[in-house]
Amino acid sequence: MNEQHNNPLSPTVTKVLDEYLDTLLADESLGDAVAKQLDALLRTGKVPKIEDIDTALSPLPKGGDG
Repeated sequence: MNEQHNNPLSPTVTKVLDEYLDTLLADESLGDAVAKQLDALLRTGKVPKIEDIDTALSPLPKGGDG
């Protein structure tokens, strides 16, 4: 979970995102695939666009990775 992408995240931000992901994964109504999509978007180190957040929160089609 401490994976860093193009823009390195500070250790504090990484810790917060790790805790946030754990919370998202514990939310059964959200689904693991959606939680992981949102986590990946937030870890890019850039401010996400609203459209990207909407996409990340959309369930994957059946047969998608998750």
